[in-house]
Amino acid sequence: MTSLDSIQQRQINLTHAYVVNNAARWWPSWENMTNPTPSQVKDNILSRLNGSKVGGGYAVVWGPALVMDGDYVAHITVVLMGGKSGNDTVVVTSGTLGNSLKDQLDDLDIFPMVPLKNLIKSCPVSANLSQGTADGVTAILTTASTISGQGTLNDFLGKQRSGATIRLVGHSLGGALMSVVALYLKDKFSGLNFHCETIAAPTAGDGFFASYFNKQMAGNALRIYNTLDVVPMAWCATSLDFSLTLYEPTNVIDPVMKEMVWVGIDTVTNNNLNYTQWGMGNANMELRLCGELQAECTSYSAQSSYQHIYEYMSLLGLQPGDIPMPPFGS
Repeated sequence: MTSLDSIQQRQINLTHAYVVNNAARWWPSWENMTNPTPSQVKDNILSRLNGSKVGGGYAVVWGPALVMDGDYVAHITVVLMGGKSGNDTVVVTSGTLGNSLKDQLDDLDIFPMVPLKNLIKSCPVSANLSQGTADGVTAILTTASTISGQGTLNDFLGKQRSGATIRLVGHSLGGALMSVVALYLKDKFSGLNFHCETIAAPTAGDGFFASYFNKQMAGNALRIYNTLDVVPMAWCATSLDFSLTLYEPTNVIDPVMKEMVWVGIDTVTNNNLNYTQWGMGNANMELRLCGELQAECTSYSAQSSYQHIYEYMSLLGLQPGDIPMPPFGS
């Protein structure tokens, strides 16, 4: 079995996350699919995993479950099984999907915050989440797989053998959601072992949430982020303010994006929102990657997009083409 702490495992997790992120897009145009069926999305996941450098050899054993958002989908969630051991089991949920207004709302709905107790009744602390995160997690947990009548994710996990290890993976919004899903599943299925790995994720909740997560998932979670990626800087007011000058003097932030960041800072400061990333300062729970500015990215928007997606491939030792996905700029 591949070590959970190896560079190869990091590459596999990134591949799984990126393939699911783009599973509702056509190839080779990479346009978003309208009204995709679960079978179409499943076929895309399998063919692209098998066409990747390190992510193949997995079967879809549950899902994909699709949250419909008008003509498009949000929160694609799937369970994969395979790998070198044949029984490596991983739950993957997608990040923000193009054309999904729900995903965008779940990204930006940061006030008011809501109690984690709304999802985990036994939570002993006054931890709070963003409303968008709570809504996204609820959608993931309540949406059933319509393929073969498999039921919800809970239904599937309830049938797994005691002692099994389940990996939980997500990029960007998917990572924020998976950090909360990890706590929920750990509470519900005490006989299973959960390992959570997030990549480029924004903050899901406040300082009490971060502390609770650190305690519950100690030794079983890793948050990966690129120092030049703006998204993990949300929603801490200090880091958001720093993000305004992150790429200067080469790429100065444009007025429209600057206004959006200012609105976020005002919301956080005016309402005393203590958004805090879990794992901060803990070498066993966070992996800090130092990205490099890309000269071909001539605007703040292009640079931030590159750093949020494509730079992670380079930083984790993958090359363009190692993961079937849209080329930069498409």
